[in-house]
Amino acid sequence: MAAVLTLGLAGCTEKTDPPNPMSSGATPSAGRPALPYADAPKVTDPLPASLMQRSPCDVLTPAQLTSLFTNEPEAHPARDTGIAQQCHWTDLSRGSSIGIQMLYAARDGLSQFYAKKQSNKLWEPLEPVQGYPVVAYGANDTRQTLGDCSVLVGVADNAVFEVDVNVVDSKVGTVDPCADARMVADLAVTTLKSGA
Repeated sequence: MAAVLTLGLAGCTEKTDPPNPMSSGATPSAGRPALPYADAPKVTDPLPASLMQRSPCDVLTPAQLTSLFTNEPEAHPARDTGIAQQCHWTDLSRGSSIGIQMLYAARDGLSQFYAKKQSNKLWEPLEPVQGYPVVAYGANDTRQTLGDCSVLVGVADNAVFEVDVNVVDSKVGTVDPCADARMVADLAVTTLKSGA
């Protein structure tokens, strides 16, 4: 947690928009093959897929948000993108952000992203959080240039959420934003498990 505190993260900033999680061509399969497929890892202790209907603004608790920010973040209301419920918090004075997307349209979970992973310039499986598989991904790899990273977390074979992070401007190019995104994902999983 200390690394996150040092970075003073907050919700999605104006640096870049969070990626469209379906823009890589990941779409629910018509034939609905058995899950998982495309070498996606199996989720052995799944959470209810109904959690994808939860408000993303409740996935990080006030106490968790306080631990992540150096300054009081600006909270932005949840919005429906057509594929996800999205919420984000920003600290524009430091250029940092955190976003949560509950990907209700990703009915094949991580499998549909693994099926299209070759279309991403960033695709890096990370250490799981609390047993749930995590992968950093993006159409472009802007970790060193913009200090941002998006990670997908499979909480069931048919359910996935996304965490989007921008590190503070002063740390761009010197820290790994995907490590911070994974830390935020761990906090989010804790909250989701408490409501399962």
